[in-house]
Amino acid sequence: MTSQLNTQSVIFERPTTHKVEGPKGFSPIRLALQLYGRMAPEKAGRLVNRMAFRPSRLPMPSRYEYLLDNADSYTQLQHGARTIPVYSWGQGPVILGVHGWAGAGIQFGAWVNPLVEAGYRVVLFDAPAHGRAQGESTNLFEMAEVVARVAASVGRVHGVLAHSIGCIAAARAIADGLKPDYLVMLAPPVSLTAVMDNLGRQLGLSQDVLAVHLQLMEERFGKSVWERLDLEALSRTLTQRGLMVIDDDDTSISPDESERVFNNWENANVLRTRGLGHHRLLWSPMVVDTVLRDLGRPVDTL
Repeated sequence: MTSQLNTQSVIFERPTTHKVEGPKGFSPIRLALQLYGRMAPEKAGRLVNRMAFRPSRLPMPSRYEYLLDNADSYTQLQHGARTIPVYSWGQGPVILGVHGWAGAGIQFGAWVNPLVEAGYRVVLFDAPAHGRAQGESTNLFEMAEVVARVAASVGRVHGVLAHSIGCIAAARAIADGLKPDYLVMLAPPVSLTAVMDNLGRQLGLSQDVLAVHLQLMEERFGKSVWERLDLEALSRTLTQRGLMVIDDDDTSISPDESERVFNNWENANVLRTRGLGHHRLLWSPMVVDTVLRDLGRPVDTL
């Protein structure tokens, strides 16, 4: 195991009065799958497998939707038969945002103006079956391919800003050849295996039902799927300078998981917060300011 940097940025934000978010929308599905799993575990496992590749399109944050209409550039990339919207603001070295599962590029809306004012070009996109992109299903390998495709369309990428499961897609794209100088991971999971285990707990799946789903994953992507999407292992290969942001009140991704990723990333600092949970760290002014200070202005980094 490589050693972590000796200097860590450790900052705690006072807890807010908002409730920390937890899994939403699972109760009726959980009950139905539990009943179905008792009667027909094989069929229930196949149903879970289909569901696992179909992200819910969460409402985009309305406070930032105006940015989409005011983008300096808007293009559409074709990925197979589907259209991927790509937006950009500003001029300068490219900072590419990679959203998480069921997210959208505009979730990074709070970062657009600060990064543009600092001298960067911000590029955001919606992965297949997310946001305004076409499609009903996708997977992490496809998301990683789209990250690389968007990066190739905008020229050299200086930095990548990734959230949640998007961190796995970003790290996979880097392992496959993307070469940013700087990387930010916001609340990353430790691996796809952990994501699937968490899904099983959220849905109350029996081991028999979950085993069917995992077997189908291996049949589709190969037995190496877990290794190739293991962020704890991928982080050992990262040479980029960067920052890990972990909130101690995150109930979607365990802070312990994110810390395991950080411990293997040799050139990273860590920012620890409280009271932001899994999503509010996306628009926390303190998080944005800390990343901007660590990133530096283009004159300092190029």
